[in-house]
Amino acid sequence: MKTIIMVTLDNPQNELFLEYLRTELDCSAYSMEPGQLDLESVSDTPVLVLLDQDYVDDDIARQWSQHAQQNEQFIMAGFNLDTEEDAVKLMMRFPLQGVFYRRDPLKMISKGVNILFTGEMWLSRALMEKLLSAYWYRQRSESAPFKSLTRREMEILQLLKTGASNHDIAQQLAISEHTVKSHLYHIFRKLKVRNRAQALNLLREQLDAAF
Repeated sequence: MKTIIMVTLDNPQNELFLEYLRTELDCSAYSMEPGQLDLESVSDTPVLVLLDQDYVDDDIARQWSQHAQQNEQFIMAGFNLDTEEDAVKLMMRFPLQGVFYRRDPLKMISKGVNILFTGEMWLSRALMEKLLSAYWYRQRSESAPFKSLTRREMEILQLLKTGASNHDIAQQLAISEHTVKSHLYHIFRKLKVRNRAQALNLLREQLDAAF
C-alpha cells in the first residue's frame, strides 16, 4: 500500500487532512514530528513525504533529502507554500518532485499526490519556467563548466536533475525524444562526461559550492 508521511506538528486540522487522503486515495497517511525521521514501520512501497513549510526548516529538509536520495521508493514534495517564489527557493536547495500551495483545494492536492505516485512531477508550467530560469542564470554566472551550454541544454540538464526521463523532457519542452538525445550528446561532450549520472554529479557539485 502507498504511504504518505506528512512532516508536521500533530494537530486536529492536519489529522482531518490526512483522513481525507486516506479515504480519497485508499492509502496509509500519517504525520511525523519534524526531526523524528522514524522509518522503521515504512515498508518497501512508494512513500510520499510532504514537508510542511510551516514547521520544517532547512536542517530537517536536508535530513529527509539525504534519506530520499538513498531510497528510490521515496518521493518528496513541499507543502503549505505561499508563493511560486518560495517554491523556487526550496527546489533550488532540495530534490523535490512537487509542491503544494496553501491555497490549493483538496481535490487538486489529491490529484497531485496521485500524479507523484506515478513517478511524474507535480509542478505548474509557470513554476517550471521560473525554476529553469533561476537555474539558468545562476549556472551561467557561477558555474564555469556550464557556461558553454545553450539555454535549451541547461533546461534539459535541470529537468534531468528532477529525475525526468527522456520522454518526460520531450513532453515538457514539446520536442521529440530524438532531439532530447541529440541535446544530451552535446551536453556530455561539452562537460566532458560519459553519461547523465556523471553530468548530474558535476551539477550537484556546482550547486553545493554555490551554497
